[in-house]
Formats: sequence, C-alpha cells, structure tokens
Amino acid sequence: MNFPPLIFAATIALPCYGETVYTVPQGYTKISIEEAPSLGTSSLTALSVTLLQDLTFAGSVNVGAFSDNSPASDTQAASVSSVTWTADQWTATPHLAYLTVADDPGNADGIAPAEEAFLISANTTNGGLTLVTESGDLLSNFPASTTIEIRKANTLSSLLSSVTGSLHAEDRVYIWNQTDNRWDTFRFVVGPNFWINTTTNVPSNDMIVFPEEGMFIERTQTTPADLQLTLFGEVPAVPQISSIEGSGFMSSRAPINSTLADLGVEDSNWNATDRVYIWNPSASPQAWETHRFVVGPNFWINTGTNSPSNTRVISANTAVFVGRDAPTTSGNGGITTNLPYTIE
Repeated sequence: MNFPPLIFAATIALPCYGETVYTVPQGYTKISIEEAPSLGTSSLTALSVTLLQDLTFAGSVNVGAFSDNSPASDTQAASVSSVTWTADQWTATPHLAYLTVADDPGNADGIAPAEEAFLISANTTNGGLTLVTESGDLLSNFPASTTIEIRKANTLSSLLSSVTGSLHAEDRVYIWNQTDNRWDTFRFVVGPNFWINTTTNVPSNDMIVFPEEGMFIERTQTTPADLQLTLFGEVPAVPQISSIEGSGFMSSRAPINSTLADLGVEDSNWNATDRVYIWNPSASPQAWETHRFVVGPNFWINTGTNSPSNTRVISANTAVFVGRDAPTTSGNGGITTNLPYTIE
C-alpha cells in the first residue's frame, strides 16, 4: 500500500466561504502557516491552491496526435484556429491549458462540463500547442474538438513569494512526486533567494504546483508567529478533474469546506484495497486518518473508528492523500470533484 510517510505535528487553519456563488468572482484566501509548538519540534501545515489564475485565452481547440515518451514526458499535439502567438507566448512563463469534457455523452443532462489542466511545453506562432499529458492519450477521455482556457501556472516561487522572507533555513516544503512515488523536499535559500529541491539538489523556483496537487509546509521555529499566505484568483466555475493513476496528495478543488463523499474519489476505478488518508491535527497523537470505501451500501468508513465518514469535512485549501494499492491503467485515474456550490 502506498501511504504518506510523513508524521509531524500539524495544524490547519483555513477560511470558509458562502455556499452559493452568483457569478465567477475574483478574490483571495488567507492560509495560516503554523509556528512550531516549541523549539526542537515542528509543525506541518497542509495546503493547496483552489483559486484559479486569471484567464489569459479562451477558445476552441482540436486535440491531435499523441506522442508516447513515457514515463513522465508524454505529449499531445493540439491546435487553435485563427490565432497569432509569439513563439514563446505560453512557455516563457509556464502556462496551463484547461481542456473541458462533458460529464456524459453530448452533455445531455446539461450539467456543466468538467475541466482538467495540462502544462503547455511548446507553442507555434499560428495556434499550435504541445501539451504534457503524463497520463496517456487525451483522446481516450476528451473529444477531438473541445474548448480550451489558458491560465498562468502556479510555481513554488510565485505561490510562496509572500512568506519566503519569513521562512527559516530549516523550514521545508514537501510535494508528492507521482512519477517516482515519493515526497520531494524543498528549502528556501536566503540571499540568492531561490528554492532548491534537496532531494535532487536542483534549483526549483519554477517548480510547477499543479492545481490538483497539495503540499506540506514544515516550520521549525516558534517566531515569527503564524505566517499568513495570501492567494489570489478566480473561483472554479465547473467541476475539476485530478488525475492520480498511482498515489498522490490531491488538493481540495473548491475554496469552501466539502466532504469526503464530495471528492468523487470512489468513482475513479476505485478498488477495495485503496485508501484515502486525511491529516488530522486534532488527534492525540496527531496522525493520518485512514478511510476506505464500502461498495454495495456505498459509503466511506473510518478504519480507525469503524464509523461512517461520508460527511467527514475536507477543509478548504487543504489536501488528502489518495493511496492506490495498484496503479490504474494509463488515462484511467481521472477524479472528477463536483463543486459544493452552484454558479447562477
């Protein structure tokens, strides 16, 4: 079983929003990054980025040929008609292409299509795109002709720019590496002011934090007091797709509290031996909760307390660890999380 081998003291202090959204609002959210309880200890804050970067381009796209450069650099051709771009318009600064797919054939029920983000690795001047897929042929899950929205990608540097000056040399960020099935560790180097991956010793300012990824921030200092991370963006307007074929630390996809049953994890080729782990900072001792899905009656159960957990709250801007006992086949790890609010 692939489960997250991180056991620290953690506190999650995150905001909630109203339950109904009447437009697609721009806004911000504040996340507290907890100080260490005392010297010689550490605190671990789980967080993710649910707000979207501003829309840069929207249109129709045709999905083209798939190039199998496995294991971690599969690419897909795509093209947008009647546009003129500079040669590095979407790559000089990392950008994501959000592709949409109806939740049923032809979107017959009228429910808003879902969307998934893919990194743009190259573009031409006449609308050509190269998308990094990492999970097989897009045409197995997306129509050949669909809609596209392009948004700036979040990076480790851009996300934590408001708090890096206050982080200590011993503080760490942990991001799950799905390709290598491990936690990668990052630290901030003061002076030259850059992030470095201590696992690979590679500078990582431009390390992309995908919208479906969560992270941990570990603090070892008691001062300054709780740091505030302020994130700006747009509230998601349609269901969001996360692809986790193996195991991964999956972000909350909406900026308000939801529930375990809302995540939609069990609809993604779920097996009886798969698990969802939720970090519980209120437990004594603080630890991961383990949850499994019971097919038939179709409910979640906390394996530690043997109690139903469909309504277990998933805090806004946090994350859960999805532990698959065996990876799904390529392209079949998509998890569609419906929004716990309505857009009117």
